[in-house]
Amino acid sequence: MEGFIEYLSCTYQQVIEVGIGRYPKVALALQARGLQVAATDIQPEFAGLPVKFDDIRSPQLDLYEGAQAIYAVRPPLELLPFLKGLAKKLHVDLVIKPLADEPVDGLLINYGGSFFYLFPANF
Repeated sequence: MEGFIEYLSCTYQQVIEVGIGRYPKVALALQARGLQVAATDIQPEFAGLPVKFDDIRSPQLDLYEGAQAIYAVRPPLELLPFLKGLAKKLHVDLVIKPLADEPVDGLLINYGGSFFYLFPANF
């Protein structure tokens, strides 16, 4: 996961984690590195940073204003089309860190020993 965190922190200044759930480790690590980090979830809970309610299937676009990228850690694969659609509407990069055995159709990145998928803003 460290390579994933390193990539995000070296590439972006303002990001939003979609579907943070009860796993704020990545968002808090990015925040500790100086990034502006926000988070959304369908069941928002305090995770050491503000988490706003949003349903990715019908997103509130104003919650994502100013983000350079959105990312998701281990999202259910059935939500991938909604994540891609949101990224396209916002014209931002989408970065997905799946479970180890889940194939995703984005650009495979291996950074610092972590693999994840990138959907550039122009995809």
